[in-house]
Amino acid sequence: MFNEPGLSHALLLVLVVGALYALRKRLPGTQLGRSRDQFESPQARRRRRQLVALECTELALAGVFFLVGGAKLIGRHDMVELFRSIGVGQWLRYVTGVFEVVGAAFMVVPLASGASAVALGTVMISATLIELFVLRRPPIAAMACLSAHTYVAWSRLLHRAGSEQVFTPPMIDPMPADPTTIELTVIEPTTTEPTTMEQTPADAPTMEPVDPSAEVFVWVISVDDIDPLDTLAPPGVSETP
Repeated sequence: MFNEPGLSHALLLVLVVGALYALRKRLPGTQLGRSRDQFESPQARRRRRQLVALECTELALAGVFFLVGGAKLIGRHDMVELFRSIGVGQWLRYVTGVFEVVGAAFMVVPLASGASAVALGTVMISATLIELFVLRRPPIAAMACLSAHTYVAWSRLLHRAGSEQVFTPPMIDPMPADPTTIELTVIEPTTTEPTTMEQTPADAPTMEPVDPSAEVFVWVISVDDIDPLDTLAPPGVSETP
């Protein structure tokens, strides 16, 4: 790592990570720069956010190791002094630089980032041991990178199946529909003959006039024939004393 990281290193890291982000969006298996599905479930939304955070961590690690490995390969003064302090030789600087640059390149690829995290994590374990027992200083930067590599390796290798199950849309084979044949029947127009209905006028009822004098006469006769004593006497009783 750099002994004294400054503002220039931070700006350079931002530029490198931006370039890697533009490259990562064009690779298969990434969620960066893609529109989300508006009908996704809450579980799928949570998994998508976790995957985006994982990919941002991978890009940050790739940018850091591109810079650190490149500094070892070009022979920066602080890197030369670091490996001289270790006492093994400058060949280890070249081997470590090549290993870190290649690992950073594979870290950009989503399908190879898990294996790259395992390999670079091994390098960070070696760097932690060297800083603790050889250089006699706290391995803060090496431990931070080792923690990030562990997170990436654990997420990629152990939870790959769950991520693919959530984010991969199911492939549904379209079933060919049987064409239905529709028979058209032509209906011939029927000719109807007009029928004439003769309406016969109904016969008006004929009423014969009744003589009013005859009706009164009949009523008078019928009243006179009734004896009022017959109506009052009970049956079986004689009217004669």
